[in-house]
Amino acid sequence: MPFQTLLKFTAASSFAIALAACSGGGSSSSSGGSSGGSSAGGGGSGSSASSSVPGYFFTPAPSAAWGARSVTFNVAQAAAFAASAEFRASDASCATVGCGVTPTGTQSAAFLLHGVNWAHSAGLTGAGKTIAIIDDGFRLTHRELSGKNISQTGVFTSQGHGTFVASLAAGKKDGIGIHGVAPGASLHLSSFAPSGSGFDIANITAGTLAAASLNAVAQNNSWGFEVSSLTLDTYLKNNPGATTAQGLNAVLRSEGSDKWQSYINALDTFQNTGVVVWALSNNDSLTSGDVMAALPHFESRLAEAWIAAANGYFEVNGSGDITRAVRLSAACGLAARFCLAGDGITTGAWNGSDSAYGSSFGTSFVAPQVAGAVALLAEAFPDMTPSEWAQRLLASADNSWFATQGVPVAGIIDYGNGASHAYSTEWGHGVMDIRAALSPIGSVSVLNGASVASAERHSLVDSVIVAPSSFGDSLNRALAPQPLAVFDALNRAYSVSSASAVENAPVTVLPRLPGQASIDQGQDGLNLFHTGDLAGAVTGFSGAGGQASVLSMAGESLLVASIAPVGSVGELTAYGFASEHGAVDNGALAGTGMTLSLPLGSGQVRLGATLAGEQGAVMGLDGGTAFDFGSGSAIGAVNLGLEQPLAPGVSLFGRFEYGAAARQGGGEGLVSDLSGLTFTGMEIGASFTDALAAGDRLTLSVSQPLRIETGTVELTRPVARLADGSIVNQTSSAELASSGRQIDVGLSYQASLPNQASLSIGLKHAVSAGHVAGQSGSGLMFGYRQDF
Repeated sequence: MPFQTLLKFTAASSFAIALAACSGGGSSSSSGGSSGGSSAGGGGSGSSASSSVPGYFFTPAPSAAWGARSVTFNVAQAAAFAASAEFRASDASCATVGCGVTPTGTQSAAFLLHGVNWAHSAGLTGAGKTIAIIDDGFRLTHRELSGKNISQTGVFTSQGHGTFVASLAAGKKDGIGIHGVAPGASLHLSSFAPSGSGFDIANITAGTLAAASLNAVAQNNSWGFEVSSLTLDTYLKNNPGATTAQGLNAVLRSEGSDKWQSYINALDTFQNTGVVVWALSNNDSLTSGDVMAALPHFESRLAEAWIAAANGYFEVNGSGDITRAVRLSAACGLAARFCLAGDGITTGAWNGSDSAYGSSFGTSFVAPQVAGAVALLAEAFPDMTPSEWAQRLLASADNSWFATQGVPVAGIIDYGNGASHAYSTEWGHGVMDIRAALSPIGSVSVLNGASVASAERHSLVDSVIVAPSSFGDSLNRALAPQPLAVFDALNRAYSVSSASAVENAPVTVLPRLPGQASIDQGQDGLNLFHTGDLAGAVTGFSGAGGQASVLSMAGESLLVASIAPVGSVGELTAYGFASEHGAVDNGALAGTGMTLSLPLGSGQVRLGATLAGEQGAVMGLDGGTAFDFGSGSAIGAVNLGLEQPLAPGVSLFGRFEYGAAARQGGGEGLVSDLSGLTFTGMEIGASFTDALAAGDRLTLSVSQPLRIETGTVELTRPVARLADGSIVNQTSSAELASSGRQIDVGLSYQASLPNQASLSIGLKHAVSAGHVAGQSGSGLMFGYRQDF
């Protein structure tokens, strides 16, 4: 039986030069202090351009409701806030307050070091959240506190320390004086010494429970006992049957173990709604920390949502990186695993008058900044728990300077899903960075399941929908209104548009040069072809028209055809093929078809049908692991072709194809349905032989490449999470409809040259390129072939 192959039994050398240019619209998407006293502390010694969340490349969802639950920083506004007088007024000089450090470089500014301006640029103020503060007293008429929503437990006197602390946590942002980290937050205030009567454990227990009943998100404790945590540790080891409450009663203050136990229970209750923040002692000789700040080390149930605060002097370079760190407080010590450091050299409201301010330093003034940061996180992430807010602050703290400053790492905490963070016994996890806590931590994933604990996690790298040009922008348009929640390693849900996962294949505006293999070149009987242009070989139109067939998805192909006469004038061609997929890695396309050619006047009509099986994608649509479009598709298509000579060497031709595809397999990912897919392609044109030289061929054509005409895509996707970790999934469907219909105007020329050489030239201009309205482009290609 005769056979024919493109790979002739002679050697051939060929090359092509291609030039292309595109322009126009069309959517595209990308495929991250306590005091030194006995019980209570006295004084602690431009433009509107936005930048997306750092480290994450999906675009924000369009939904206004989701906008309040995602975080987008405004670069220009952050700079403006940092430069404002009210922002800068919260700072203080180490030399002025006498912190005992000789500066060698640029001293940090507390709010700038901690990224407060970045949180405010995202519109976060702590609004709707309550910060509880236990301190010595408060001047409620001070202009930083006057008019705020403030509740209280018990009575208290007008004291400077509590007023200072409250102003740093939530002082009003009104352009006057200073402002707090969370200026929009409400306050609940309690005193550990009501009416100056001395330490009152019953009052702080009542205040803690009252704040919990108000759903306060943080409790600030800038007070403590200057007793090393090792003292309690030693007591408990020497008294193995003793409770933590009995130990506190023995080593701190004899209030009665039952009262200490009630207080511990109240702190545990508070952690159901908020984070307990405790300032370490300002005694820098306490290398193991003090008792109260390290309390969760002894009472493990309190470690759920607890942050201990250390104070330091920091110097920074022009980029804000820490170049020097001097500890001014007790070390984190036994509290290291849940400890943050910060700049507590600050200015705050004082009690001398309603407009008085003072400057000082201490952990008393680091802690309220941490408490304010918790309120900002609670506002941004209301669907997370106090434990998760605390973990975000710890896991995002800046410890990049540990190595350069010679800080030894004591351990690494694994927060799960590949996120971990190193800590030291001196500085805990490092310096608080609110911007980093609001940003995605670790890798961002698409979750498929009922809860963050049990759901399948798919990395963003594996969660890209690769859409071939035949789909145009139909997927972008269908998915754009559908929000999708993606999750960082600490299970924070960030909202994006589902369309952000779509990566559109590059639109080619290059013409396809005439191929060498065609069924028309065969003989009666069985013919074998090897071709890189299956559509051109089967349709007989190997120029632009090859792109109008579903077979244009095929890559390198093996084609077997049997040509047999039908009567005295017709011809029936049956063929089978096996191909690599031209757009999908490890994909394949195989099938069979037939074409009946019959005379029509002086011309010819061709009626054809194709049945194919696609492996690895659905009409070239590949969705990775999270977006599983199926294991393949079954494809059926019919076509009609006409060719009519008009004069010697001049003929008209046309071809139209219509088909449908059905998804095979699938359903394991977020794509719950993909159905109703139909497609079309067409070409009309004229060819001229012997146009410029004997044996040459000039072809003019107008064509529409393969285009998905109809289809429905249905996603069951996560849109939110609840505080208990359960994922809210939502199902919605949309019709596939591209904004444009690509029309190609093409010209190709092929001529034979001496010495078994040939020259091919192709020119194409595409309107609505890639089936995207407003997008256009042109391409030019030269080809040369030499057989030898």
